Amino acid sequence: MDEHSSVETGASPSVKESALHDGIATDQYAEVLRRHGRTDLVPMPSDSPADPLNWSSWRKGILLAIVSMHAMMVVFSAAILVPAFEDLVTEFGVTLAQVPYVVSIQILFMGIAPIFWTPLSERIGRRPVYLISALFSAAFALGGAFAKSWGALMTTRVFQVIFISPAFSIGALSVQETSFTFERGRKMGVWVLMVTCGPLVGPLVSGYLVQFKGWRASLYLVSALQLFLFFAHFFLAPETLFPNRAAPGEAFDTEEVTHRSGWQSLLRFRMYSRKPYQATEFFRFLVMFGRPVVVLATLAYSIVFTYTVVLMPIFIPQLVGVTFRLTPGQMSLQFIGLLIGAVLGELLAGPGSDLYVNWRARQRLAAPAQPDGDASAVIKVALWPEDRLIPAAPGFILVIVGLIIWGAQLQNATPGKWNVTPIVGATIAMFGNQFASTMCVTYAIESYRSETKDVSVFISFVRQIYGFIAPFYLSVAYTNMGDLPASALWAGLTAFAMLLTLACIFWGPAWRQSA
Repeated sequence: MDEHSSVETGASPSVKESALHDGIATDQYAEVLRRHGRTDLVPMPSDSPADPLNWSSWRKGILLAIVSMHAMMVVFSAAILVPAFEDLVTEFGVTLAQVPYVVSIQILFMGIAPIFWTPLSERIGRRPVYLISALFSAAFALGGAFAKSWGALMTTRVFQVIFISPAFSIGALSVQETSFTFERGRKMGVWVLMVTCGPLVGPLVSGYLVQFKGWRASLYLVSALQLFLFFAHFFLAPETLFPNRAAPGEAFDTEEVTHRSGWQSLLRFRMYSRKPYQATEFFRFLVMFGRPVVVLATLAYSIVFTYTVVLMPIFIPQLVGVTFRLTPGQMSLQFIGLLIGAVLGELLAGPGSDLYVNWRARQRLAAPAQPDGDASAVIKVALWPEDRLIPAAPGFILVIVGLIIWGAQLQNATPGKWNVTPIVGATIAMFGNQFASTMCVTYAIESYRSETKDVSVFISFVRQIYGFIAPFYLSVAYTNMGDLPASALWAGLTAFAMLLTLACIFWGPAWRQSA
């Protein structure tokens, strides 16, 4: 066995050879070894060249970039109008308290709509759903740019988010369907990062656009970007659904290879299942309420996401913008710090969690007692999902620190005299959020790999419902309590979220076994 076969867990070749003793280098795994240079892979790919797990690294990378950008566009399009709040108040005669509904209504439907898209993608594939999503969301974004009334704008915003939202559920599925366990933290981290960056990039891009060209220009931009996504999916993103994966060494479906090969495959679509729809299919994700590790990890993620990614974009205009009397363009520049925090956080979070998980697995493989079985069985025993959560604690702590700095510096700020310190606090919070979010999402998905689609929908549903409710009490809290006490309250809830992940670390293995 060569040196590459020890990469997944980092074990030495001698440990590997003793652990994987039943003929790992036999003809059964010859094709796997030729393609990947290793046989300790989870999941184990088939020998088919059409298997998404067998794609080249660059092909997987392009797919990850497109799917992650699609996920970013869900929240990007929701936040794009944040710098235009005052313009919308003036044009449509609504109050400053009402205008955030143009964002919060989209947050609500981001959680509801994926419930219906996921079963459809199981029948017609992921790629057609992505294409429908990008094309129709572009159309409704363009329609919103021509809205003449508040009601018309809200209606187009609802339909636009319904069509763009599939990336929130099947996006995580596409990442899972094209990655191995040893690299999933890094790849899932990219997807989570783009979801985090959407609400930050939207206002950053649209600030000066709104200031000089008006709010309608920002929706023209959304429409153009989503049309670009349509062509990116069409030409560069193959189908990732691969339901009938054969075991290594077994015969694979040559017709499937033909169907997915050549430029003609861009025009080929197929039905993967003709099973009639059942009501239970749309609500099967609710079964996750019976999976304690998924519930606690999702709630922890939803809490930290809401008090950073939802709170900051909404209240930078209402708190920072008003306090320092900023123009829409100046206000948009405040998001640069948050974006830097999120990106730096992910540069450490994804690769860092993979390194830690692989190190822990290496220790278990080096133990004297090893289970009998093939490569996959041995590696699955060595990989514990709970290892993903251990590096999350520093992330929660940084969010707490960042929220306190944000609230304290806003409360002590001199009106009309800008200073950067509130944004420093927000940047620290966003850095910590990326750590905590990546670990929680990856942990929930890896805990029940066979139910990834239901876990993904559940995560999206809970996160968006929690995020939708938040703006209704966030404004009240900041008005009645003040900037520092309100921020301290969100910091306390973040500490509670950290305790939820600690519970999963200690009792997660028993809960997963009982479930």
